[in-house]
Amino acid sequence: MRDYLSVRKANDLSEPLFVSTSNHNSDGRMTTRSIRRIVKQAFIAAGFDSPRLTAHSTRHTAATLSLLNGATLQELLRHKNIGTTEIYAHNIDATSNPAATDVEEAIFGKHI
Repeated sequence: MRDYLSVRKANDLSEPLFVSTSNHNSDGRMTTRSIRRIVKQAFIAAGFDSPRLTAHSTRHTAATLSLLNGATLQELLRHKNIGTTEIYAHNIDATSNPAATDVEEAIFGKHI
């Protein structure tokens, strides 16, 4: 991420992390619609074509893995209400589900 930001020469943390290149919003923040499309295309290109694999499910996965590794999620997810962030804690029980192992292996190449 640091390499990406240095190439972008982004010094101000209030600047968009990913900028739009569209004619309607050039150099502004990417829309959620664009992000959803890019993430979905990446899943399909990687051979994972499921309606359950979305940008939002990726956010849940990142939150769960971060929580398992000791991160505080409220800042990461930018939730104003801690109650909203606590919803992610239920995902920890799901890690005992065999499907969680399949996802880890697909992403990381091994069970962590």
